[in-house]
Amino acid sequence: VHCSGPGKPVQILCLHMMLREEGGQMKIVRSGTALVAACACGATAWASSTFAAAQGPARARAVPHLRGSGRSSSDGSVRHGYAQDEDVRNWQNSAPALLVGFMASLAMGTSALRRHGAAAHRSVRGSATARQATITATIESEEALDFDEESRTPVQKTSVLVLGATGTVGRQVVKTLLNAGFSVRCILRNKPDRQFSFLVDWGATVVEGSLVRPESLPSALVGIDTVVDCSTARPEESIYDVDWDGKKRFIQCCEKMNIQRYIFMSIKDCDKHQNVPLMQIKYLTEKFLAKTQMRHTILRVSGFFQPLIGTYVVPILDEQKVWGDEGQAPGIAYLDSTDCARMVVAAMSKERTVGQTLTLTGPKVWSTNAVIDLCCTKSGKQADINNVSDSQLKFAQGFTSFFKWSTDVAERLQFSEVNAQSVAGAEPVMTEKDYALLGLDPAGTRDLDSYIDEFYRRMLKTLAKGKYEQEAADVEKEKQDADKKLKKALQQDSADSLPAGQPARQDVFLGQQRDMADRLQKFYEDRLMDQMESSENNWFGLTKVAETVNGRSAMMGFSLGLFTEWATEVSVSKQIDLVLAIFSPPS
Repeated sequence: VHCSGPGKPVQILCLHMMLREEGGQMKIVRSGTALVAACACGATAWASSTFAAAQGPARARAVPHLRGSGRSSSDGSVRHGYAQDEDVRNWQNSAPALLVGFMASLAMGTSALRRHGAAAHRSVRGSATARQATITATIESEEALDFDEESRTPVQKTSVLVLGATGTVGRQVVKTLLNAGFSVRCILRNKPDRQFSFLVDWGATVVEGSLVRPESLPSALVGIDTVVDCSTARPEESIYDVDWDGKKRFIQCCEKMNIQRYIFMSIKDCDKHQNVPLMQIKYLTEKFLAKTQMRHTILRVSGFFQPLIGTYVVPILDEQKVWGDEGQAPGIAYLDSTDCARMVVAAMSKERTVGQTLTLTGPKVWSTNAVIDLCCTKSGKQADINNVSDSQLKFAQGFTSFFKWSTDVAERLQFSEVNAQSVAGAEPVMTEKDYALLGLDPAGTRDLDSYIDEFYRRMLKTLAKGKYEQEAADVEKEKQDADKKLKKALQQDSADSLPAGQPARQDVFLGQQRDMADRLQKFYEDRLMDQMESSENNWFGLTKVAETVNGRSAMMGFSLGLFTEWATEVSVSKQIDLVLAIFSPPS
């Protein structure tokens, strides 16, 4: 209970009386107007004890429960408080005792005021004073915070935000950054099927946010120096909403909040396949990022080892069907996601990669048939291949493009044209120049042969013994190799200099980012409210919402009518007549 303010001593006095009757205790913190309450409570305690002595041991307690409650007496009748005759006699008997108690309370109050005045003269001016009364303990108030101190706090250069942290590359980027000593924050969409507890176990910070909800982005960027963008739309999401509109808004937020480094994960040869929607969006995002004033680096990656496990490696081991392409595709230089994460960290730590576009691939190009043959050799199984020609893929893509609900499927099928076409003049694998910019050795990049060989070795040992336990010596050796490669990626050299025309690093303070985040969040929230209140969201009229709702309602009603016609053997027209007859007045 706060002691300051009008009426507080009376409240404390009432609370003290109730606690005393219930056997409780109150501790009063002496501060300001609490002295008056302390005097009042002292007088009440002295007077109540005298009052109880005057009544004698046979007298029942005055307030058995909280106000409004009753108590049964010995003769069975319900007593509410005191009987009037006994109250008058007892108060008359205890009047002298109350007078003495009142005089004693005045003496106690005078002494307390004298002690409080002496303590006030001895106290340092401006020190914090506890101004609270609590039943169990004293709560000391803290000193006033210096808000100017936050505005002068610089943003740490080791603070990194990762988008797409639960993906194939994103999780490896988070793990590598944490091993390198960075402070990592991850933005995750609120999806029940998306596990993220492993990120917290590793030591990363997880915040909720989504690219399709721009109001959730500014607060996640407070205190961030570098952003690593590994995200892309999931199969059930629209690439235009996530990879284009969402990325544009996020990049604009990063520029306004003075993010000092932006690492964008794109797709290899995206500038040469503008007929594929996802490739076009990635390339346009690169151009949009280049027009900003941020220090950015674009990393164009190819395929990864990890998706091949569920596509070819495990099905061939289980003697299931796998999909082939009749050897028409030129192949992909697959890359291990752990090597890709190490390259991302190397690009972050080098000034010479600012404003550059690098291509990250594996050391060798693998066609679909070559991957299948490799899996058959390592597993000792024969693959059951179901070949799909390029003409069949084009037919499926053309058929699904006729329907609005299957447009996303058609666009993803169109991505298969990338593998079926070879690009003239394009480098199939990562060049020596890109390795030199990253300061890495090409011999340190893992090849697909050793990756699949190790996977089958572990899998077969698990099937034979029930579980796989790696030898301690092998674990230590892998850890030493990983630490050595990571140290190589973080190594700085004298040739690391900022390219001409690129902006230099600036000092960013936490207060500036927080202020800008508040302004951006308010802007997005206001715009969201305007959109919700606009005529476009009306449920009636020629609006998009009404069109969608009416269309779905019509489809649902038609489907329900066909089902009831089949179940009741009554035609839809007769069902409509029956419904009209039920709701129409008799005629």
